Amino acid sequence: MTTPPAPGSARASAPSDGPGKPPGPSVRPDRPGPGGDRAGRTSGGHGPAPAGPAPLRPGAGRAPVPSAAGRASVGGVTGRATVGGTNRTTVLPTSKGADGDHPDGKNSGKSPGRKGKGWRRKWRSIVLASAAIVVMLAGGGLIGVTYLYDSVPEPADFSPNENTFVYSADGEQIAKLGGENREIVPMSRLSDEVKVALIAGEDKNFFNHSGIDLWGIARAAWNNLTGGETQGASTITQQYARNAAKDLEVTYARKLREAVMARRLEEEHSKDEILGFYVNTVWFGRGSSGVGAAAKAYFNRSASQLTVEQAAVLGAVLKQPEPNDYDGTKGYDPHLSPDAARTRWNYVLDNMVEMGRLDPQKRAAMVYPDKTLRKYSARSGETGIQGTGTGFVINKYVEREMAAWGITDWRNKGYRITTTINSKAQKALEAQLYRTFEWKETCKGKGDEKECTNDVVKAVDHKVDGAYTKIKGYPKNVIAAGVAIDPRNGRILAYYGGADGTGIDYAGKINEGTIWEDGGHPPASSFKVYTLAAAIDAGISLKSTWDPTPIVATGKKRNCDKYKLCPYEVENAGRDAGSLKCKRKCTLQDVTRLSLNVPFFKIAKKIEPKNVVAMAHAAGIDTMWAVSDGKARDLTKPETDTSRASFDYQVGFGQYPITVLDHATGMATFANHGVYNKPHVVLRVEKKDENGKYRLVPNTGEVSKAERRIRQEVADEVTGMLKQLPKSYYRALAGGRQAAAKTGTWESKVQDKAHSNVWTVGYTPQIASAIWVGNVKNASDPIYRPAALGGGNITSVGLPAEIWQGFMNQAHADMKLPLEPLANGTNGKLGESEGVGDGVEPSKKPKPDGCKPMPLCLGASPNVPGNADLVPSPSTGGQGPGHTPPGPLPSASD
Repeated sequence: MTTPPAPGSARASAPSDGPGKPPGPSVRPDRPGPGGDRAGRTSGGHGPAPAGPAPLRPGAGRAPVPSAAGRASVGGVTGRATVGGTNRTTVLPTSKGADGDHPDGKNSGKSPGRKGKGWRRKWRSIVLASAAIVVMLAGGGLIGVTYLYDSVPEPADFSPNENTFVYSADGEQIAKLGGENREIVPMSRLSDEVKVALIAGEDKNFFNHSGIDLWGIARAAWNNLTGGETQGASTITQQYARNAAKDLEVTYARKLREAVMARRLEEEHSKDEILGFYVNTVWFGRGSSGVGAAAKAYFNRSASQLTVEQAAVLGAVLKQPEPNDYDGTKGYDPHLSPDAARTRWNYVLDNMVEMGRLDPQKRAAMVYPDKTLRKYSARSGETGIQGTGTGFVINKYVEREMAAWGITDWRNKGYRITTTINSKAQKALEAQLYRTFEWKETCKGKGDEKECTNDVVKAVDHKVDGAYTKIKGYPKNVIAAGVAIDPRNGRILAYYGGADGTGIDYAGKINEGTIWEDGGHPPASSFKVYTLAAAIDAGISLKSTWDPTPIVATGKKRNCDKYKLCPYEVENAGRDAGSLKCKRKCTLQDVTRLSLNVPFFKIAKKIEPKNVVAMAHAAGIDTMWAVSDGKARDLTKPETDTSRASFDYQVGFGQYPITVLDHATGMATFANHGVYNKPHVVLRVEKKDENGKYRLVPNTGEVSKAERRIRQEVADEVTGMLKQLPKSYYRALAGGRQAAAKTGTWESKVQDKAHSNVWTVGYTPQIASAIWVGNVKNASDPIYRPAALGGGNITSVGLPAEIWQGFMNQAHADMKLPLEPLANGTNGKLGESEGVGDGVEPSKKPKPDGCKPMPLCLGASPNVPGNADLVPSPSTGGQGPGHTPPGPLPSASD
């Protein structure tokens, strides 16, 4: 079963020491990057669109994410190459020297006249082997001697892989991993050149060694012993032996054991057999183990039909089949990293010439076989947990945390991983918003002129625990995402970024670490929580007064020359300041309760946008997207630019996109009185010992480090304010449970007065959560209620608040969490109330007059006095490159 290209699996590959088997690819989405459509109307202007191409097809919108209609975890092993038998042999390493073996049979490649050189080579090998062993024993002690006499499994004695099981914190099985897409190919079906092409990039001396690269072992051992970077020197025989031993850690002790096992394999089997063992079990990416499956995954043909050029593509992929999110390396899949794949392809063919296995003239005439490459497709058995919302937990966050512990090949190596996910909370979340989508690709043109777009055919609503979700019946373009965190320790209790782990993760980042990094949604007024906290931290009281009357600011405008400044209006979306009871003197409490944009714009100007951003980061926002260039800003790095060039005054009311995960983390910090805990998903990692019992893997597992980031009095003052809001939204929790919350609505960029992103975020002392509702394809397209519910816009106090309320009630009840009070705050006694706001004197409201020649439009600089209200120019239309800015400026409300 295959799924169309869809990102979000965040998998890691081992780029060194030969290929491992990190299943499932990371796909780059058919979706533009952030910026343009992300920038909803704030009446404050927007930045230009990001430059550069979209990941796959610019402007095509988001990737298709077909999902299984049912709910099932991936399990079982299909097509696995396993052989029975239990015989084990105790061996000592011996030195054979170079055989000059050929894939047609053992010892078939010897030539006359090499006896003298052979003896010299043998003596040199003995010296090197001795030196290597001495060096290893010096570091490995008795373990080195033990390995010399270790019983070594023969190829018939082991299965290459073993299932890994993933569990929730309360003991429910989330996933069974390790099913393989494998097809055994007899070596007699492959030509000699194809065989060589498959291994020339990994081990060009394969036919000339006896299973061990002695120079490489000595070099690696010495480097490791003397404190250098851990190195590998594995032949393909050793790589195969490593899989037999299920020993993945790169140490010199392991290298010696591999060497012993490799020597045994070389003594008992021909080169052709060993080559067959290797190419039939090695991981090629795209869900394929072995050359048989890989030939179909990459070229849609059997292995026996592969050309040398095509086999060289597969040989190039072996070094690193997939991107590694942890270290940023891209791998060598021709679709995901075309330039690197071509370079490696040339390297493989050049090695074949150097080995004497490919005629130089034939090599010179070879052309990269891109025309016969299959379109990228992920294999369901390896890329996600079809039909369950915990897919992204596995594919991204477990993957990332395991990689941080140096474990990149874990899905089929017999681990037992316990996550922080609470099965009851996860079920409660999915019961509110689980939904799958059916997509259709439409293409126009041919060849280089071919352009394809993906559109939603229909949304499929499912029953969870016998009942349909809250999102049932909504238009087919509506999707929701949510994250819940335990504020006391940072454990992710529930996570839903999509129906499985094979598509776009709407709750987290996608294309992470690339220039197309995306995943944020404009938080709109829900971001005012951080602006409020920054204001209180700066000494501004909740009792300070502010004038909400719309104002005219100065910035770049669509009808202006790009180097000039023009006036624009900042207003309160959907509200006339004159109709407010507080008129032109509203307390910060009123401003927060009514979610008025103008005062929050003024606050951001008064305390400086960078301080609002700093407060957001302190709470847990690690990434924000600037609309000036559409690119992500990593707030964890001190050198990241958070000046007005990246984030201007509109930061006060939530123009700049953030992820659902980060927003939930921010809420958790306020719930925990300003103490931050890094969100994480792995509680413990275990692996079977020699007796088949699970044991904790050393140096892994939960490490929760609480960090005071926000003063408690500030965090509690925010909580005291926010806990007044759920009742005003008619979303109070059951049983009198205290909760704090904030909503946010971002207007569509392409349809005036329509909404495109709506949020509800909030917390109790035990659970912090964030719910986002938006468009499954284009983030700026409007989202509407179904006609059965009266039609019109989806509002933040509507569907997302309903989902939030339903989830929080169900999760607290099912987890049997007791009622706990939230902090009260001081009700405005903290900070100054007089002389900090502008609530006394009403502001004037000059009429914007476009871009007529006047001082504001004469090339003014943001550094010129009187032009301090500079706002970024409107961002371009879509979420990324290739879009233009149609339509009016959207706005934030609620």
